[in-house]
Amino acid sequence: MPIKNPAGCAEGARVGKQRLVLFIAILMAMILPLVPAGAQTVPFDPNQIVFPIVGGEISFIDDFYQVRGAGRIHSATDIMTNGVKGLPVVAASEGVVSWIGSDCCYMSIDHGGGYETWYIHLNNDTPGTDDGMGWGFAPGIQEGSPVAKGQLIGYVGDSGNAEAVAPHLHFEIRLGGVAINPYPYLLNAPRLSAPGGPILTPTANSFVDDDDSPHEADIEILYAQGVTLGCGPSIYCPNEAMTRGQIALFIARQLALPPVDVDYYDDDQGSQYEVATNSVTAVGIGFGCGDRLFCPDQPLLREEMAELLVRTFSIAPSSTNWFDDDEGSAFEAAINALKEANITFGCDPADESAFCPQDPLTRGQMASFFVRSMGL
Repeated sequence: MPIKNPAGCAEGARVGKQRLVLFIAILMAMILPLVPAGAQTVPFDPNQIVFPIVGGEISFIDDFYQVRGAGRIHSATDIMTNGVKGLPVVAASEGVVSWIGSDCCYMSIDHGGGYETWYIHLNNDTPGTDDGMGWGFAPGIQEGSPVAKGQLIGYVGDSGNAEAVAPHLHFEIRLGGVAINPYPYLLNAPRLSAPGGPILTPTANSFVDDDDSPHEADIEILYAQGVTLGCGPSIYCPNEAMTRGQIALFIARQLALPPVDVDYYDDDQGSQYEVATNSVTAVGIGFGCGDRLFCPDQPLLREEMAELLVRTFSIAPSSTNWFDDDEGSAFEAAINALKEANITFGCDPADESAFCPQDPLTRGQMASFFVRSMGL
């Protein structure tokens, strides 16, 4: 029976280990070139994305899982750009372009860990036209391209089934192939000063006349969303009456409603609100104050506000009669819907049954009602 040689066994084990290490090194050398340079190295966190559009006046609501035409479910947040086409679209985080639409213009970025972001309705038009024959993706963007966080990938457009609506970016976040709601992450996503540029520092005090207003935070949100530009340079006029024309403009900006050819009213000719009053009426949101009258300069009443917000944000009806002082109001159902959704709590903290439907609203109050309805 042969005698075992411990030294020889140790040497054999050492050689075997060296061969294993060499084998692993060769295997890794064969595999690593298959991983694109610049691929995701930091775990993706949707809380750390940058806003996917640079510049412009943007607005968006929580429209995730809304039912669209033919029963289609919306699996994204649509970021509207106030009718502007061509704003830069950037990668929300670093990753690799996993696929590009064959008929232009949509794409996906794989961020690793099962996460993807989708960018749909990118611009495919020659600047200044709607010809479907221009722009496309940013230079160097193709399947397999590594992209950096904030890198230019394309431009806002109206391609695909968005040809009949205002330009916007359909933005999705997917995990394991399943869409998750991007809205809360977009709310907190910082905006860039330029593609690949530094993060913009949010304006903490856009207006000088609302510092003592309890509505200041909501006014700032409306300004950041592009819904309001104020009532003058650096002023919002929070204690002035909100007018019917002003609320029409708020709604038109929020929904990025396009101009229409129909002229519904005779008393808004030459008014700065004429385009907005016609646009909101055309989509079934706006309503007049008389025969072919909109009364754009008339103060907005609380009951009118309720009806407009319910129509704008598709607020669900309520089966409860919450208030005693709105009996006989044409807008009672809308008032109850607003209360059911916790958008209004009435007009008198000491009397929960009072809504004061005929009271006018201030611009500050309207900001808070509007922001609550947006779900911000």
